[in-house]
Amino acid sequence: MAILAEERGQQAVPGAERPAGGLAGLKHLAWHRPEPELSDIASRGELLVAGVRLFVLLILLYFPFRIYLPPLLDALSGEAGLGQLAGPLTAILGAAAFALFGALLIYSAVERKRGRAWIGFASALFDVTVVSGALLFFHFAGPRGATSDLALFPLYFLALGATALRYDARICWLAGLLATLQYAGLVALETAPRAVGTFDLWATQGGRLAQLALATVLFTAVVVRSRELRLLATHDLLTGLSNRAIFDERLAREVETARRGFAVAMVDIDHFKRFNDTHGHATGDQALRSVARALHQACRETDIVARYGGEEFSLILPGVRSHGAQHLLERIRSAVAITPIQVIGRRGLVAVTVSIGIASWPEDGRSPAEVLAAADRRLYEAKQRGRDLVVGPPPAAARPLTHDEELELEETSIALRPPGM
Repeated sequence: MAILAEERGQQAVPGAERPAGGLAGLKHLAWHRPEPELSDIASRGELLVAGVRLFVLLILLYFPFRIYLPPLLDALSGEAGLGQLAGPLTAILGAAAFALFGALLIYSAVERKRGRAWIGFASALFDVTVVSGALLFFHFAGPRGATSDLALFPLYFLALGATALRYDARICWLAGLLATLQYAGLVALETAPRAVGTFDLWATQGGRLAQLALATVLFTAVVVRSRELRLLATHDLLTGLSNRAIFDERLAREVETARRGFAVAMVDIDHFKRFNDTHGHATGDQALRSVARALHQACRETDIVARYGGEEFSLILPGVRSHGAQHLLERIRSAVAITPIQVIGRRGLVAVTVSIGIASWPEDGRSPAEVLAAADRRLYEAKQRGRDLVVGPPPAAARPLTHDEELELEETSIALRPPGM
């Protein structure tokens, strides 16, 4: 990761690094979407929030109905006083219908894994708006007004706390900003008809607005720190790539959830021990980062590129069959072979080559261990056949490239093309 690589005089993989520390790092994590490997954790958090939201709404709606239902039944039985209840009852039924319908809609979308890019924002803003809507109802229906309520205001903090489960700082500060603005609007609404006491009301409610702002900063900081710790635990410090634990976790999940086939590749730097002994470990580290950079730049955001251990790397390419993966990795192999590496402490440039083995799910196995073993066997075959080689499934088992795969490979070819070509 970048901050650790800088301390050690290294260059991290572009796009896989952590942001620098201090204010620059805080700004990066607060304004950018979370890392791809956090999306599954965030989805589970979103599902938990969706279930809790339904439960809390059902509890909260019990109390208004308990207040208004007996008078409504009395009015219906005596056919008197119904007009006085019509307004409040219509308002509360409308608010309850909106809240329940929205909560059920979000729960259904989360459970079906729809709209993963935006559902967290919609869910958090919905929570804040429901709390503000309930307070607005008491402004019009309750004798004490919205700003005097002591039961509903703390629900803002529950809504803001739930944003921390999504590992996205943008959701935290956006929901906090909306909550602060909406509550300030409620305070302004209640001060509008007053001729006196306006300053006192704003002075009293200023504490609540400050609490919302501080809670927003706190929960945003919690998310930023959680992401930093997660990155430290799941990334290789030298290259910035995911580590073996993340690779194994994602491979198991891909086998469980994949509807289309996917490819797995094992990549090994040829004669790396000899390279280290000849040019030194510092140059060996440069070689590792060079290969990691080539792999990372060639892959999509949905792909997993990991340092599996030592000089070995591993890839998961969702939706790519073995034939397409072989074309892609052949181009990566060629790019690595012509990429110069500066020898540390001496003048001169060197290069390394890689051997690659590819397997395809489900053709090469149904379990993670079977697919990985097939890729490892083909890696060993590439080494036995002279190294600097890509070995995939037999041609008879491969299918032609689709049009989309051809376009992706062409874009990769442009990205891997050396300068000046």
